[in-house]
Amino acid sequence: MTPVIGIVVCGFAGNRQYVTDTYISAVCRAGGCPLVLPCVDGKGNDLLQTMAACCHGFLFCGGGDITPALLHRPPLSPAGETDMKTDVFQISLLKHVLPLARPVLAICRGMQILNAACGGELLQDLSLREEPSLNHMQRSRLRSDICHTVLFKKDSMLYEIFGDHTAVNSFHHQAVLTPGKGISITGRAPDGIAEALEMPGHPFAVGVQWHPECMMHSLNMRRLFRIFVGKAEQIRT
Repeated sequence: MTPVIGIVVCGFAGNRQYVTDTYISAVCRAGGCPLVLPCVDGKGNDLLQTMAACCHGFLFCGGGDITPALLHRPPLSPAGETDMKTDVFQISLLKHVLPLARPVLAICRGMQILNAACGGELLQDLSLREEPSLNHMQRSRLRSDICHTVLFKKDSMLYEIFGDHTAVNSFHHQAVLTPGKGISITGRAPDGIAEALEMPGHPFAVGVQWHPECMMHSLNMRRLFRIFVGKAEQIRT
């Protein structure tokens, strides 16, 4: 049977929850069976445990800003919209998923959620840096267009996939400031912004700040998804 990949909803649009189709398509193309996991209110852990148990891998997608109060920080930037219900659900689900040692691929906001779930710090807006920053919120006709490069650390999973660097797109104004417990920053943009996270010791817990699901013309972006789904296949068997 095909490994089931739980795709965590991106957020709300009015009274509807949504997942952008490119995530679903990327999982299917890599050989996984996508299962959309909706945001739920559950005060207890039963629903989260059931969601965590029924999937072989988990994809945490992009979306809005993370609520600073959840990270015990005052709001310092008015730049983005937040949704505490989605934040609480996603962080809680990740805390259930990680101890199961099942593959996790976290994209853009998802990477920041992964870091937050492990106690890491968030840079609320790139304008708050003392150092100059690249424009990480590109304005391009196509989301597949490249924006900047990312340099990877040797001996990381992403180095094995991409080599020492790759060109990526970019659609974010928040960023990982300091890594959480058990998290290593394994990729950075030329301005030093964290662009990739990994959890050494975990079979596959990877966060990328760009949107590989929008760059499926790239052999290496497709390979990232294939390896992710392949790790889920190992869980299934």
